[in-house]
Formats: sequence, C-alpha cells, structure tokens
Amino acid sequence: MLRRPARVLLAAVVSLFPALPAQAEVCTDRPGGQYASNHTVCVSSVLKPQGANTYGPENLMGESAAAWCEGSPGGGQGEYIRIAYAEPVTFKTLLIGNGYAKSRRTFRTNLRARTVRIETGDGLSFSTRVKDTDEVQRIRLARVVKTNVVRLTIVDVYGTDKQEDLCMHFFAPDFEEMDRDNQ
Repeated sequence: MLRRPARVLLAAVVSLFPALPAQAEVCTDRPGGQYASNHTVCVSSVLKPQGANTYGPENLMGESAAAWCEGSPGGGQGEYIRIAYAEPVTFKTLLIGNGYAKSRRTFRTNLRARTVRIETGDGLSFSTRVKDTDEVQRIRLARVVKTNVVRLTIVDVYGTDKQEDLCMHFFAPDFEEMDRDNQ
C-alpha cells in the first residue's frame, strides 16, 4: 500500500539532495616534553597546498611563516582545532596566535578568528573574543583545568566576504605559567 510510494519519494529526495562527502579530521602527532605527554593535534579541515606552502595542523607551532588554514567552503565558522593528550595536563591559560602572520599583507588577506569557543574534557566551556592581531594572545580560563583534551571552535571571524580561508598560527596551553606560579 503506502510502502512503495514512500520508497519512491525517499529515492527522489536522495537523488535531489545527495549526501555531501564527509571531511575527515587532519591530525599530526607531537612528542611529549617537559610539561605534556605525547599528544595529537587535529583540525577539522585543511586548505590545499599552494606552491610550497602547506596549511596543516603541524603549522600551529607559532612560526610566523606558517599557519593552519581551514579548507572548507565559507568563512571558517564551525571549524576547529583539537589537542588530545595521552595523559591529563593541567593549565589555566591558553595561548592563541590569530591569523597568518607571515606578513602584514598575508595577515589581512586571510580571515582571522573574532570569537572562539573553548571546551575542555573536564567540562569547561565558554566563548571569548580574540584580538585582531598577529601577536600571540593569552586567554585566561575561569579555573585551572586538568584534562586530556582541549578544543577551540571558530564562532565568528574578522575579514570580508571576499576572503574564504581562516588561518591561525598557534594554539596551545601555557604550561610554563603553572610552573612560574608554583615557584
């Protein structure tokens, strides 16, 4: 009775609106050090290489000549950076390098984060405004966190609708601050 027409209708809807291909996270592993265990840095998407320039999560180390740039259509809203640690880490401040700091022109011709959402594995979640500067910024958390994961999600951006690629050149907890506070 209604089963056959329902299947035909479903097939018609699927053919009109095919599923978009899912974009997988792109990740890079980093060795542990003085303050943190081995960890993985993942991003929601990556801009395709342009010439010798690449834009993956390995570029989130703060070097001005490199940056992570997202590769999804649109202005970067909803794109994210996620750091997962092998063992819990403790911190109360995050460091964020906004934009592509290679040059003034490169900084201005790419989108930058205006508002970001910060989430940690121990339940901290808040949104905050980021300055429109290429200098590394300190984002103070409401409390000390002990977590295996921290995620930054882009909520809003600086730039124009002619620009499509959001970039950042650094994202990490400030472990040295905890060390300084304990001295």
